[in-house]
Amino acid sequence: MDVSAKIITQYVRDLSFENPNGPASFQSGSERPAVNANVDVKAKNRKDTDIYEIELNVNVAAVREDKSLYIIDLKYVGLFEIQNLTDDIKEAYLLVECPRQLFPFARRIIYDLHADGSLPPLMLDPVNFAELYKNRKQKANN
Repeated sequence: MDVSAKIITQYVRDLSFENPNGPASFQSGSERPAVNANVDVKAKNRKDTDIYEIELNVNVAAVREDKSLYIIDLKYVGLFEIQNLTDDIKEAYLLVECPRQLFPFARRIIYDLHADGSLPPLMLDPVNFAELYKNRKQKANN
């Protein structure tokens, strides 16, 4: 039987944006800032149901010459109703397929927040959630 999934809802659980110098951060100095983005995924089941909560955590930070220019922390949650999810594929499905569906929405929130903070456009690269999952499994086995 095929897995059947639908998003019930999605929402911002927590959002933090620190931009102490505003656009001035990008006006001084010729060195291009280092922008680092980190993504993590958490999944949990709503007790004895087919409802799963997937939390996508995205952290973006820009640094120039050891000085923090801005920090964005986003916790973006999707509630999924997933039927016919067997134990052999459950973890991979929840940590790869579900966040893959949520990521474009989280990326748009970060893009808009970046622009609203008078910062240059920032479009996060797509995330390979399968590779992220594989790396997570390797770390757990070591």
